Order: sequence, then structure tokens, then C-alpha cells
Amino acid sequence: MLWPSRRFVVAALALGTAPFMARAMAEGRPDPWNSIARYALEYRVRLRELGPAADNVALWVPYPAETRDQRILDAHIDSPWPERLTREDKYGNRMVYAEGKADAVVRDLVMRFVIERRPSTGIPASATAADAHLRPVLYQTPDKLIPLTGVIRELAERESRGSETRAAKIRAFYDYVYRTMSYDKSGTGWGRGDAVWACENKRGNCTDFHSLFIGMLRSQGIPARFLIGFPIPDADEGAIPGYHCWAEFHDEKRGWLPVDASEAKKKGMADAYFGTIPNDRIEFTAGRDIVLSPPQRGEPLNYFVYPYAEAEGLPVGPPRAEVRFRRMARHGAARGDEVVR
Repeated sequence: MLWPSRRFVVAALALGTAPFMARAMAEGRPDPWNSIARYALEYRVRLRELGPAADNVALWVPYPAETRDQRILDAHIDSPWPERLTREDKYGNRMVYAEGKADAVVRDLVMRFVIERRPSTGIPASATAADAHLRPVLYQTPDKLIPLTGVIRELAERESRGSETRAAKIRAFYDYVYRTMSYDKSGTGWGRGDAVWACENKRGNCTDFHSLFIGMLRSQGIPARFLIGFPIPDADEGAIPGYHCWAEFHDEKRGWLPVDASEAKKKGMADAYFGTIPNDRIEFTAGRDIVLSPPQRGEPLNYFVYPYAEAEGLPVGPPRAEVRFRRMARHGAARGDEVVR
């Protein structure tokens, strides 16, 4: 199997995404698969809810990523405590670190951004080679909740029978997740990104979909990475009620290529979300089992999209975060690797 060119992928999406393009145009918004979007984003942390007169609170707040497909055009941090921007070593995730005293009168920490986002067809191999945080070797080992042995490896070996190439295996694993998983957040157990739980229960949210996919890939020696951020709702402005995550797999010639199996499942668009994702999201961090900067005293974080705080070395809170967005003017249409102005 040969991967289609990035230019071809975006052009071909017109067929599978036509209903969504028509709806966006009817509502006066450009097609998210074929345009550059600009968003105002506010990320507010309710510090006063950390506890009464908590002393020596250390706070880590995730900071948006800057990638080939996402640029921060403006950023402002309003913090009641001294803060600084830090970066953890393994994955290169950035964060705001602050220390202070939480009480009933402390004001919120607020981050405000203007972010430009384009549809993503992945990260070319040339860019991957130049960034140590994108090295495939970082994304081939197990995570705490993504083992690469037992039922995960057995499942991957079964589903890849008859697949003669690496590309065929990747698509077979994606199709399995798309076909068998249900987007179902009822009951308990979902949302942790536990690949074994997802394998056995065949349901969950985006973390569960992509943890299973990542585990199947890595168990066969194929690098895959976990990305998380916030989805942009189908509106002009408002609150963002929850996070969203997706995955990328590595191809030696093409670099990192994105997939979003859970959105594909919800919208019945398996082909569209394999190798390309629209501009309707803001990426924050990559990876699992995150050690922050400076390092927290507690356990590594399963994933990092909401604030984390410690008092006297013990986890507190967690602090409540409120995320809001507003759509701003676009400045061009994306065509493959080009921008038409």
C-alpha cells in the first residue's frame, strides 16, 4: 500500500466531507477541512478552589503547542502568583509553572491566546529528523496504561494476518478500532486511556479509542503517539466542555500522519480522518505518563490537558479549569501543503 500524497488527501476529502462542508457554508463558516482558522482562546484556572489558606502551592498549567499546523499569534498570562514558562524534557510539552498561596480571595490565573490552526496532514519526515521530541524511538515503548504484550499484542497479531506491508497493518488496526469500538461514556472505566479496558469493553471516549490503536501499533514495532487538546465546538463562540485527543503514527518516508478514530466513528467518516484532520481543535500536549517541569513529587500524569497542583508535595484540587473560545477571521484557504491567499 502506498500513502497518497498530502495534496491528494486534502483534495479527495471533498467527497467524504461534503455534508459537513455544506453545513459550515450555510452557517457562514469556511470548511474546516480546507481553510485556515483563527481562534481566540481563554484558559481560566480557579485557584481559590484549591482549598482554604493552602500554603506553598505549586501549579502546572498546560500551554498550547506550536507546530507546523498551529501557531500562537498572541499570548497573555495574568497570574496572581509569580509564574514562568517551562518545558519538560521527554516530549517537549510546554507549561506555565507558578507558586503561591491559595485562599478565598486569590484571583484566577488566566491565559489568553490568539491561535491559528490549519488542517493537518501530519509532520514530514524532514521535520521529524530535525526535532528530538519527534524521534520515533520515543513512541515505541509501553505506557502505564498501554501495555504491548498480552491481549493487546494478541489482538494486533490476529488483526494483521494477511497484511503484507506496514501500511496495510496500520490501516487494519485503524479499521478494527473504527469497526468495533463504540463512543460510549456511560458507567465507569472509560476516559483513562486504558488500552486493555478498551480492548475488553469495546467502548469509551477518544482516549480509549486511541490508546487501543496506539497499543496495537506499538506492539508490532510501529511508532505511534498520543496528542491531546481541546475541540472547537460547532458555534461561533462559547465554552469548551471537555478535552479531545487523537493519534499519529510514523511512516519512514512520510513522517508522522494523524488519525482521529473517535471523531470518525461519531461522524461515520473513516476515510476522511485517516491521514488528515480538520482545523477544529487546539493541540496542547503529547505523550502519556508525563513528568512535568519542574518535576512534580507525585506520580507521572496519565495525560496533561488540565492543571495539576501540589501543596507540600501532595496533590491538591485538582484545580478547576474553564476554557472558552471565539472564532476570528480566517486569512486563507489551505490546499494540501499550500496556502491560497
